[in-house]
Amino acid sequence: MCRRILVIHNDIITIVLIGIALLLVAGALVGDRKRAAALVAAGLLMAFTALAIGVHVHGWVTAFDAPTASWIGKPIHRSRGLGEALRMIQRLDSPGVIAAAGLIGGALLSWRARSVRPGVIVIATVGVAVLAKTAIRAVVDRPPTQAEALALPRLSTLHHPFPSGHVAGTGALLGIIAVCIGVGRSRTVRALLTALVVAGVLIVAFSRLYFGIHWLTDVVGGALLAALFVILGHVALRMFSERFP
Repeated sequence: MCRRILVIHNDIITIVLIGIALLLVAGALVGDRKRAAALVAAGLLMAFTALAIGVHVHGWVTAFDAPTASWIGKPIHRSRGLGEALRMIQRLDSPGVIAAAGLIGGALLSWRARSVRPGVIVIATVGVAVLAKTAIRAVVDRPPTQAEALALPRLSTLHHPFPSGHVAGTGALLGIIAVCIGVGRSRTVRALLTALVVAGVLIVAFSRLYFGIHWLTDVVGGALLAALFVILGHVALRMFSERFP
C-alpha cells in the first residue's frame, strides 16, 4: 500500500514538473508583461508546492540531500580560508542585518524616487516572505540536519529547517531592491543586477550547506520562495506606478 502511494506521489510530481516547465516557457514567450509575470509566478508557486510536498512525505526530491551534504563535508572540499569567509557571510546574513538592510534600502529607494512606494514594496516583500517561511515551517515536517540538532538539542524536535529562512530573506531583499533599481534601465543593466542577485543567493545557500545547517532541498525551497515574492513585488510596483505615475 505504501509503495503504491509512493508511486502515485511520484507520478503527480512528474506531472507537476511538466506543468511548471510549460508555465515558465509560456511566461518567457508571452509578450504581455502582466501575463508573463502571472505565468512565471504560477510556475514558481507550483514548483515550491511540489517541493514542499516532496519534503513533507520524504519523497524522491530529498534523494540528493544526503549525498550533497556528504560531498560538501569531505575534507578535500573544505578549507580554513573558505570557512572563515563563509562564517563572515553568515554574520552579515543574520535576521537583524536583513531587517536593517531592508529598512535602509527601502528608505534610500524612496528618497531616490521621491515616493514612499519603493520603500513600502521592499519592506512588504521581505516581510511577507519571512512570514510565509515561518508558516510553511509549521506545516512541513522535516527533521533538522545533524549539525543543527547538535546546536539546538532542545529545539531539534520542534525546529523544521524547510525552507531556509536565510536564503528566502536574502533572496527577497536582494531581488526586490534589484527590481526597484532596474526600473526604466536597459536590458544590460537589468541582466547585471539579476546576475548579482543570483550570485548573492548562491553564496548564502552554499554557506548554509557548508556548515551543515540546511539540506539541499531547504535552500532550493528558500530560493523558490524568494523568487515568487520578488515577482509579486515587481507586479505590485508596476501596478502602483501605472495607477499613480
